[in-house]
Amino acid sequence: MKKTYFLFLLLIGSVLFVSGQERTINLNALTIEEAVDYSLMHSPAVNVQRLKEQQAEYKLSQTKLDYLPDIYATSDLRRNIIVPSTPIPASMINPSAPKDELMYMRFNTPWSSGAGLNLAFDIFNPETIGRKSEQEKQLKISQLDSRIAENDLRANVSQAYIDCAIAQAQLDAIAADTAYYAELFNEAKTLYKRENISLADKNNSEMNYNASLTRFHQAKNILHNAKINLLLNLGEELSEEKLNQLHLSDDIQLLYSKMTSGNLMNDENSLSQSRQAELISLSEIKTKNAVLKYAPSLSLSGYYGANYFGKELKLSNTDKWFGNSFVALSLRIPISQSLSTAKEVSQLRMQEQIERENLRDLQNNRVGELSRELAQLETYKNNYQLKQANLKLMSENIAAKQLQLQKGYILDSEFSSEKLREQNALQEYLQAAYDVLSAYINMEKLMKN
Repeated sequence: MKKTYFLFLLLIGSVLFVSGQERTINLNALTIEEAVDYSLMHSPAVNVQRLKEQQAEYKLSQTKLDYLPDIYATSDLRRNIIVPSTPIPASMINPSAPKDELMYMRFNTPWSSGAGLNLAFDIFNPETIGRKSEQEKQLKISQLDSRIAENDLRANVSQAYIDCAIAQAQLDAIAADTAYYAELFNEAKTLYKRENISLADKNNSEMNYNASLTRFHQAKNILHNAKINLLLNLGEELSEEKLNQLHLSDDIQLLYSKMTSGNLMNDENSLSQSRQAELISLSEIKTKNAVLKYAPSLSLSGYYGANYFGKELKLSNTDKWFGNSFVALSLRIPISQSLSTAKEVSQLRMQEQIERENLRDLQNNRVGELSRELAQLETYKNNYQLKQANLKLMSENIAAKQLQLQKGYILDSEFSSEKLREQNALQEYLQAAYDVLSAYINMEKLMKN
């Protein structure tokens, strides 16, 4: 009990230490690296997994302490209301008594007490001998779970950052379009008052402005939700102040440059495969420990103390105290229990096979998934580069068309059509950027996990 209480205090202290650490982050110019680093120290999900890892460490320490001899003190005080008695041959007390005569002797006194030290130690106990090795494996699995959780968080924060960056680029472009259509609408109203254009032309200009304004509000809402998601993944408390304060310093092209500069491929086993291998090892240890249950158990016990017997309660009377001590070696050989042990061993061996098949399935699926993701990533990269080139060409077309419009070579309707094509090209570029950046994140997560 004292061991468990001590370990509990250590665990509570760790919780207070983690929760008590205050960290700050610059939301005004947030880079993707800063976002990932901050989330790894501040995310509740990762902190919970780290605390679970510490729990596993404390359980291992507690298991090691359980192998020590158990030494404890006991004492009791009894008031024997009815003192038991038993018949004995009278010749034991009086040799001259007849052979068949019986006497009754009391085997206790009205008051009795006892106090002493006890010892209990399992020299060999098949039920507990393998707990340490099992808990060591559980600790390794918990450590791998922590690393997997960190990689999952990196991917989630990176994806949330990309969502924000794309949403911001979309909002900036739509805001510029909205300002342009607002200028056209104001000009159309002026021309209509001067009776230089028809009502239909003025209404069409207003409809274009309203459509652009609708897209602006939608893009603004998308960015708002993306910021909320990013702050939640960072482990930050939500507030309007932080939402307004949040600005990213990495744009789409910089993010693409950062992600393409690294090497995605590595020859190391994934964390999921390592975890599954540990599960196989754990199942083997459990089977080995179950087989040991066929063996007998050997334990040592002892007692060193004294007992008090008296008609009156006078514990200070040393003449009423009588010493009592023993050392015992106990051997327990299982017989009927072997039947249930055989069933347990069979089940555990089947579990070993299940874990091995799970590892084989995990390896095969990972090879196929890596091949699919690599092919898809290459497709997305090519698509992104083409859409980026198209957007650049479209910007050149807009500049040329605007010059033609100013010189009166084309009509407003023709320029509006070109602006619509530019909006479509921008949406295609943003979608291509989202696809390729998300594919890089998924690929990196797949390589590690």
